[in-house]
Amino acid sequence: MGLGGILILLLLLVSLIVFIYVLVVSARGWGWLHSILLSFLFIECWVLIVFSAGVHYRRVNATQEAAKNRADAEQALELTQTLLWGTFNTAITPQDVDAVVPAQGMLRRLTADRGRVWRQLNLVQAEPGSYQLEFPVPEELPGEEAVDPLAEDPAVAPVAPVAQSSESLPVNTVVYAFAEQVDEEGRHIPNYYLGEFVVKESQAGQVKLQPTTQLFPGQQQRIDSGAATSWTLYELLPLDSHDVFVQPGAKPSEEAIFGAMDEEAVRAMFAEVPTEDGRQEELIESYLRDGTRAAESDAKDEVWVQVNVLKEYALDVDSKEIANATARGFFDASGRSIDLRLKRGEEGVVTLTPDMKGERIILKEEVAMPLINSGVLELVQRVYVRPLVDFEEAFAHTMLRQHEIEQGIELAQRDQRELEKANQLAQEMISFRQAEAQEISSDLGNYQREVKILQDAVARATSDFTQLRAEIQRLYQQVQAHHSALLGSSPSDAS
Repeated sequence: MGLGGILILLLLLVSLIVFIYVLVVSARGWGWLHSILLSFLFIECWVLIVFSAGVHYRRVNATQEAAKNRADAEQALELTQTLLWGTFNTAITPQDVDAVVPAQGMLRRLTADRGRVWRQLNLVQAEPGSYQLEFPVPEELPGEEAVDPLAEDPAVAPVAPVAQSSESLPVNTVVYAFAEQVDEEGRHIPNYYLGEFVVKESQAGQVKLQPTTQLFPGQQQRIDSGAATSWTLYELLPLDSHDVFVQPGAKPSEEAIFGAMDEEAVRAMFAEVPTEDGRQEELIESYLRDGTRAAESDAKDEVWVQVNVLKEYALDVDSKEIANATARGFFDASGRSIDLRLKRGEEGVVTLTPDMKGERIILKEEVAMPLINSGVLELVQRVYVRPLVDFEEAFAHTMLRQHEIEQGIELAQRDQRELEKANQLAQEMISFRQAEAQEISSDLGNYQREVKILQDAVARATSDFTQLRAEIQRLYQQVQAHHSALLGSSPSDAS
């Protein structure tokens, strides 16, 4: 018992003694009836006092609890508003998402051009040029309703789940397939591009896909080896982004305007790139340097500049044209937006003011330099920005290059076969000529011997001819002398 209870009991005891004394003294004049009524009145007063004290005690506790609950409710409401809408602090950059609504807005922007997605499709049968996939059976807990995570108020906006059945993939639909891999948290993450396919059959929870072009050897090997048993299908090919490769939780800074890149994830992604001539390391380095300070050796189209605004300047960012992004793209030739989802409205004018000096503004160098030279902007630093890849165009270009390389290989193989035939004929000709050379060499020896014999015969004939000629000359001289002698004698002598 507390001090208050002891005091009340003490007060009750004192009042009881006083009451008994008063009752005894006054009993002679009042009579027995008044004494009994007075006793009941005394008891009732104390009972009333006790009950009143209990009610007051409970009321005080209830009031304190109500005040505490009201304060907790106001704090919870304030926390709910903060979690839902954020802190409304203008110093927070758009990347510092700390509330549901901004996160939903960012998620909408990230998935605006993604289209529909079908996940965890099991590869049932793989034949040359035909792949049959089975949709997963949806798991629904009893009494639960599917909730759209992008709804403005998920608590009051139950919607049907994202299309995940064969009816959502009609025949002739073009989809982009990725092989899935289960991460440490049990999530199915797309990790390898399998190619572009068209739906040929779609019924009974299964679809049959046919590739629109010949698959790359790596894609075909991934499917044939059983490493692609679970597929993700995209209605639109995902877009490249600077933020995709940022480390989880990393914040933009002056040294890394997109945030620090996840080196482990980047290296794992390009692990299969050939290492010859440093190609793999050069590619990885371009991703890791994305958003950092630019080097003097960087190409002009890879350098952007961070600027501060010194003077007010208005930019017209909306084009007068309106077109669907799938038909005309997002921007016109001058860089103004033509997709209605990207238009700013209010005549499409964005005004840069000196009050934006604390914000991080990044522009292309060729756009910013005239404004810097005119004093509208102030150069803070030059930044290396990795050129984004248009995957659809890149894959088409790669496919074309592969076709050209295959044709070149086929021509080279044909030329090699012709060269091998020519080489074989040359070898046969060499063998024939070698045999012919041996015969010619043998004939040459015989010829040389015959020539030597003839030379000896000619030499002897020449010697004999010389001797015969000398003898003839001698005889001729004798005949001339004899003839002269005869002409010089007398006729009688002559007779």
